[in-house]
Amino acid sequence: MSHLPGLILVVVWHTLVIYLVLIGGLSRMGRSLMAERTLPTYLTIALLGSAVETGLYAGSGSLAAGLASAATLLIANRVLTVLLTRSVTLRHFLIGTPIVLVHDGQLVWPHLRQVGMTEQEIMAAIRERGYERLDDVHFAVMEVNGAVGVIPRTAR
Repeated sequence: MSHLPGLILVVVWHTLVIYLVLIGGLSRMGRSLMAERTLPTYLTIALLGSAVETGLYAGSGSLAAGLASAATLLIANRVLTVLLTRSVTLRHFLIGTPIVLVHDGQLVWPHLRQVGMTEQEIMAAIRERGYERLDDVHFAVMEVNGAVGVIPRTAR
């Protein structure tokens, strides 16, 4: 029982390091993987399941470790959320900015490659929003949450 505080500190440290590494790594990957979610939300949800799993299956000593890991994730996510609201630079680095995929009916190929989308995928996104052709689209933009927004050439 006397080694439990040391174990908890190790779990907190490991969880925090894993969280920060994954935030940095996933922020460099394509947004379409996390459509409709922001990176911190997606990561926190994914890691919370793993964090509490330790306490659910491994017995009483691991329950404290699982709870410490879950609490660390929640606190780290809250701190990151506050930092993101206060720092434009950090927000741009981790969350990014909207990316124009279609401009005046023309595909913006470098941006499509940047977000990892094919012509078929952007066309499907445009059709989902009620437009049949690229000529109908003034702008198609991948938002920071991975969703594709469409601004038509003419008001509907």
